Amino acid sequence: MSDPSIIDYVARDEANDKLVLIIKETRPWQDVQTMHAQLKAKIDSYYGYIMDSEFAREYPGTEPSNVVITLFTTTQPGPESLQFFQYVRHVLAQDSIGFDYIVHTESFPGGTSILQ
Repeated sequence: MSDPSIIDYVARDEANDKLVLIIKETRPWQDVQTMHAQLKAKIDSYYGYIMDSEFAREYPGTEPSNVVITLFTTTQPGPESLQFFQYVRHVLAQDSIGFDYIVHTESFPGGTSILQ
């Protein structure tokens, strides 16, 4: 999450016909001001990509309404962060872009974290 210039992962949610742009975060949600600033910068970068003509060339026919930005985090965010996520969801919804977060602490077989 600390590098806004990189799209961490892209996945297709076939069940909901959505393109999912994933943000990976493995740090605990302790320094929320820094974390929120970094998340905002990352989301701004993802938003710019979604609205860019390059995105339209890479994913023809995919409208912003078919995109969800999802934060995968390994630790549960606190109340202040959850409120910030609501704000992010509201702002992105103005352009029909979804936002969600998933707390995922489980590992793949062999001990490799799903977020690595």
